[in-house]
Amino acid sequence: MKAGGTLTALIEGAGFKLHWFDLGRRLQALPGPVAEAFEAGQTSWPYPYLRQAWTGLLLQPAEGGEAVVWFLRFPLDEQGKLQLAVRDNLLHALAQGLKCGMRCEAGQQLDQVLKHSGLLYTPSMERRAAFHARTGMLLKRPASAHYEPVLDYIRKPDTHRWDTLALQGIADLAVRWKTEKALLLPQISRIAPPVFIHLCACLENEMIDQPLAETVKARAESILHSDTTPDVAMICAAVRACSHSPAKGLRHAFLLKLLQYPSTAQNVQLLTTLGSCCTTDLENPELARLWLNALAHTEDQGAFNRLLSDLLFVPQVRASLLMVLRDPGRIEILAQAFGRFLHGPTLP
Repeated sequence: MKAGGTLTALIEGAGFKLHWFDLGRRLQALPGPVAEAFEAGQTSWPYPYLRQAWTGLLLQPAEGGEAVVWFLRFPLDEQGKLQLAVRDNLLHALAQGLKCGMRCEAGQQLDQVLKHSGLLYTPSMERRAAFHARTGMLLKRPASAHYEPVLDYIRKPDTHRWDTLALQGIADLAVRWKTEKALLLPQISRIAPPVFIHLCACLENEMIDQPLAETVKARAESILHSDTTPDVAMICAAVRACSHSPAKGLRHAFLLKLLQYPSTAQNVQLLTTLGSCCTTDLENPELARLWLNALAHTEDQGAFNRLLSDLLFVPQVRASLLMVLRDPGRIEILAQAFGRFLHGPTLP
């Protein structure tokens, strides 16, 4: 078999339909033409994270049989495009690995090659569960056996044990949030904190509507006001759940409140969550200014450097961040943190 110019051409030539997903900041499907343009070196990866494209590839056999899943991370160049040498090396290795393989063995042949490619990675448990829930629906498969126990718990959280629930069942619920919204809305405030955190992590991949986002936000705000040391993990979970919602005004008001509230404004965990999950919200000049000021005030230069290195690589937010960073009227502590980011620490 001859190698095609793209991974898609090669995989489809091996008898599979290839589905592309991004797993960087959240799980999201990538249209075939966008993926192929990226593979051809024509366009940038639309969702860069830490200067890489974190992909989940579903290889669906054209003639039936078990699907194959690959998790590959591709390094990006300064323009956010695929490094073509990496692509060519991978295509050559895959084509060589398939030379002697029968079509029914193609998945195993390709899998063996990938183990030596250096491109494989293991997503978080939450991301893997969400991926399997989403691709299961794509393949028209039923929810896992863990789904019904989760539904039973959500219906009666006071009479069922939460610690026996499987993450896959929670992911199956999150991907079906539209059909189960009538169950979720009155129960979000009652479920155990660990279940809330896992559910929110899975809802991060969904475009939940305003009523569900409002319910999630309300639980976070009740935590924020009920204790002088609120559970930041719960609040971060709520931020994640709302991060992909089309209810943009609701989310912006929520984030502005968190960035100005004394107990959360300078929390590194929260600021990292906001920067990593609500990235495009930082196009808003006021959010960008408050976020950068809060990050500088933490005096955690490592976190400042990591987040800024990542976000200045994202075209949608680069301009708004640089506008704040280069503003002559910026606060002094931000100017110092940005200077150390550019030049390193000042020698005594």
